[in-house]
Amino acid sequence: MSRIAGGATRRHFLKVLAASASLPVLANCGGPGGTAPAQVGDVPAGNVADLPVGSLHALGSSPVCIGRDKNGVYAMTLTCTHAGCNMAINGNVSSSGVLCTCHGSRFDADGNVQSGPAHSSLQHFAVSADSAGNLTIHGGTKVSSGTRLEV
Repeated sequence: MSRIAGGATRRHFLKVLAASASLPVLANCGGPGGTAPAQVGDVPAGNVADLPVGSLHALGSSPVCIGRDKNGVYAMTLTCTHAGCNMAINGNVSSSGVLCTCHGSRFDADGNVQSGPAHSSLQHFAVSADSAGNLTIHGGTKVSSGTRLEV
């Protein structure tokens, strides 16, 4: 019987390897090619009065963020386009952009790739406001990156 480092047999090693293949290694990351945004439905996003121009905020652990620039309010996914990591959990979101701490991809505040390994921009979603200014992100409605809710 052949032995590998540490004195374990090859058979034991293969059993351990096979068993580990079924375990979730990265709980908040998808596999390579897992670039589709997570499905989130409608997400309450606070009040427009609390969202200053030049801001970008994650909404708890939901894989979406809400931002506001000089053109209005917008929302986008926080599912990294490289490997599907939820950047609300495994990342940093600020007015300067989004960082995926899983593999180091960086996106600007509009979701455009600044550095890889990601190659695709972040998907934007529709945003609505009620008469009191309460915002809702519609994660099932994709829009172009230039779409803004005028407020």
